[in-house]
Amino acid sequence: MAAGDLFIIPAQAAGFFSLLGSIFKEPGGEVLSLPEGMVNIGGNGKGYLLRPALGWDPLAEGNNDGSFSSLTLGDDIYIYAVPDPSGVASWLASKNSTYPVGQSAETSRKVGGFHVGRVRGIAYRYNTTYVPPVGIVPNSCWDLHHRPSCDPSGMVEVVPGRLWVDIYLNSEGPGTWPENIPVSRYGAALIRNNIYSPSDFHQMVGNAGKRIPSVEEFLRYAEGAPQGSNTSNDTAWGHTSNTGPALAGAVAKAVSQYNVVDAAGNLWDWLDSHHDIGGTYAWSTAVVNVGKDAAIPRGRVNHAAWRAFLGGGRWGDGVYCGARCLYTRACPWYASGSVGLRGVCDSL
Repeated sequence: MAAGDLFIIPAQAAGFFSLLGSIFKEPGGEVLSLPEGMVNIGGNGKGYLLRPALGWDPLAEGNNDGSFSSLTLGDDIYIYAVPDPSGVASWLASKNSTYPVGQSAETSRKVGGFHVGRVRGIAYRYNTTYVPPVGIVPNSCWDLHHRPSCDPSGMVEVVPGRLWVDIYLNSEGPGTWPENIPVSRYGAALIRNNIYSPSDFHQMVGNAGKRIPSVEEFLRYAEGAPQGSNTSNDTAWGHTSNTGPALAGAVAKAVSQYNVVDAAGNLWDWLDSHHDIGGTYAWSTAVVNVGKDAAIPRGRVNHAAWRAFLGGGRWGDGVYCGARCLYTRACPWYASGSVGLRGVCDSL
């Protein structure tokens, strides 16, 4: 092989990848550990080695494509493998979710990524004086082997090998109803049950390849988030004088030990647990003819007092807001504007 020739592994078929370990954030700095591996880039037979890297700084010269110059709150950063004149593929970070600047889909392969957010961690659980710093969120790091079953952008792993959760309450993403895809994005206006009814939420979150969290999953991802206050928004967006929700992630301290934001306060998290508290049962269209498809006949519900669970508290609930705050009498057809959407999914 002549100097400068690419080191190609012909046996690799399109789509092949193998990583001997996972991408993870190293302690004590905003750097990553990248595993050794092999990856196909651009089609059959176009396989390349990936060398391991310790203390890999995404801001260092040559490690990114120039699409970012700092780790900014709310950024999703993607890590690509791209062919290198050395004969081995190199690692390259980018804010672009398709391919890096100066590359194409044929000359790059997305192999991992991470989110830049506020990091509380277990060591500072329920600490009301601690201000979570901005940095690489450790449990947001993902790669082709270790990732959620959906788009990993804006998600964290809350139960290792099992559960990934949206960091932020969801906002509108691409598409239009009933095919719009909600996103987990810092600083965005939140989806609420004013235009939608909560019974619309399963359709939206399913479009993103996610599902509504259960009560037990909420209790897990909210763990460590400080309680709200009646007199300030210091620990959660819950001051009793608030008149509406804030943008996603507006309160610096409103972060759980799993780095999930606004699990306490701002908007209620809609949870997947339905029940009926009893009374006189009857068929009803009033609970069906709500939300985006209110004008379309869709059958009837036979109920006495159909109810569901909410978690975390809303913008004016003060000290009620918290990691153990649950409301068990929510009406799935109400359009009050106080309920938000957060998605979860299983590991791939």
